[in-house]
Amino acid sequence: MTPLLLAWSNLAHKRARTAIAAGGVAFAVILIFMELGLLGGVGRTATMLFDKLNFDLFITSSEYMDLSRTEPFQRSRLAQARSVSAVDEVVPLSFGGGGWRAPSRTGLFGPTPGGSVLSITLIAVPPGQIERAFVIGPGGVFPTVEDARIAGIAIGHLDAFLLDRLSKPDFGSVEQLIVASESETTDPVRLNNMRATVAGSFELGTGFSWNGMLLSSEETLGRFTGRRADAVDFGLVQLREGADILAVQQELRATLPPDVKVYTRAELNADERRYWLRLTSIGQFLVVAVILAVVVGVIFVYQMMAADIRNMMPEYATVKALGYRPPYLTGVVLWQAALLAMLGYVPGFFASIGLYAAARAWGGIPTGMTIEIAVGVLVLTLGMCLASGLLAVRKVHAADPADLF
Repeated sequence: MTPLLLAWSNLAHKRARTAIAAGGVAFAVILIFMELGLLGGVGRTATMLFDKLNFDLFITSSEYMDLSRTEPFQRSRLAQARSVSAVDEVVPLSFGGGGWRAPSRTGLFGPTPGGSVLSITLIAVPPGQIERAFVIGPGGVFPTVEDARIAGIAIGHLDAFLLDRLSKPDFGSVEQLIVASESETTDPVRLNNMRATVAGSFELGTGFSWNGMLLSSEETLGRFTGRRADAVDFGLVQLREGADILAVQQELRATLPPDVKVYTRAELNADERRYWLRLTSIGQFLVVAVILAVVVGVIFVYQMMAADIRNMMPEYATVKALGYRPPYLTGVVLWQAALLAMLGYVPGFFASIGLYAAARAWGGIPTGMTIEIAVGVLVLTLGMCLASGLLAVRKVHAADPADLF
């Protein structure tokens, strides 16, 4: 009998014990999947806004660290960037925050009174350049160019905002807020203690950086936040067709003063991910959580396999008495560990898909199963179980045929 068949027979012989062991592996697999999914969500959150912006190069303040700590720079820097011959346009984008007080709403568990103030993120672009600033189409901020133009007209009115439809439910539904904005009731939409108007919507998404977002004109953002008209947070540099991005980046760096930085999309995304995954407490916590989940899995599987081997010592001693060598017994234990890994991985995989969907729907966390995560967890699971098998195999080698008599 081959080591694989004997390993399978051992697992099938005591199905209840095998089911318990597979359940323990599945639990560890789910833990690893969820931590890696959240870690991936952190990475996706870090670049979510940038992925929806239309640019070849990106101008920020030299003091820029990440989206949660933006620093404005002089708007005149954008005019200087436009003077470079390969630059087609530079779209200004302003970024800020505010206190949002939505009116009362009817939710899943009945009416919810308004009045509580929630932190909300504000972004602003010139109304006439909204279709140049954002990605448009499937998966974009607006489904069509016409929708973007209508949105530009809407935010052209002072005090008018568009609400991200993917904001957390606490901010209210777009339809209810539009009605509240148009009414003269005593329960209006308010931002930073000023009455605001919700004139439409867009789609960007939430994550660890923000729970809700508003889009407006720069004039409206300045009115609600006190931002100076000559200050801007970002410049979306769009190049002429055929321009060499890296060459233009070097030219812009030589042209612009040192108070601004010029990023390529790849550099910006890499820096933002690096910040969130390595320097923030949530990124560090999730990395440690993945390691702990693997350690817990190794300990659990080792305990189960050691107990199983201990109970089957007479059988292993009989196999040795029949002349099978230690490498054969090692193969049996490792195959048993690998089969146990697969028995735990499959239910853990499908359970994690459901948990990812729940995290997206209820928590607004951009988790999702990817090939990289699926394969990575499979490799970790096999490694975890094989490591446990290697730790337990010493007990098999200690089996003495003389103990049978």
